[in-house]
Amino acid sequence: MLKDADRILEGFQDTVRKSLEECGDELEETRQLLHAFLYDFFKTINEYHKSNPKSIPKYMHSLVFTCFLELVRISGHIFFLSCNGLYRNAFNDIRYALESIVQALYIDFRHPEVNIGTKIEILKEVEDKREYHAIRLIDDLEIDFKGELRKEYKNLSRIIHPSHKQIVRTIKDLKEDTGVPVTIDCEEIPKIRDSTKRMYDVFFFLFINYFQDFKEVLKKNENFLEKVRIHKLYLLPKILNV
Repeated sequence: MLKDADRILEGFQDTVRKSLEECGDELEETRQLLHAFLYDFFKTINEYHKSNPKSIPKYMHSLVFTCFLELVRISGHIFFLSCNGLYRNAFNDIRYALESIVQALYIDFRHPEVNIGTKIEILKEVEDKREYHAIRLIDDLEIDFKGELRKEYKNLSRIIHPSHKQIVRTIKDLKEDTGVPVTIDCEEIPKIRDSTKRMYDVFFFLFINYFQDFKEVLKKNENFLEKVRIHKLYLLPKILNV
């Protein structure tokens, strides 16, 4: 058993080395994107809390804010999986972040006075129910630009939906007995980066819809606004009026 585990670990180490050698530029661009958006957004939230301590309870008892904290971890996973050639898994993380924020916003809007512990219990009960699927939840949200959000969500969902190509690659690798069923494909990394960027657009758009008080603060962050413009995001310019 341990011998097999060592073989798997060696296989992934080889994959990472090859990924860095063959796809170094693509991976670095992805790392810069993740850092750029998360760093400025997180920094602005911290500065806002320091100057407005009364805002902290609402954030601490919000599933939306909890999802943002989890997004920081998920973003690290997306980069790690991209380095390891686990592209389908990276897309799965993007999809998870996307669905989680819609679900969280719906529950936060429905139960604004409930503490975070109770909201998590509600989440446990409803997360697998059909009526809580993301598109239906979006239709029930009372927010501006709902049509644009629905369109972008559907477009992004189609991009990150599981594909037969990953299965075909895995079969090929297993037949060749490469040890670890992973194929390095530098063309997949820009797709992951673009999908992550569009997921951030939806995620932060929904975050601001719940924390309306944070919108004006974020509009003063020129670094963040510049990134929104450079990356030509779709939803954030609408809600931030930039």
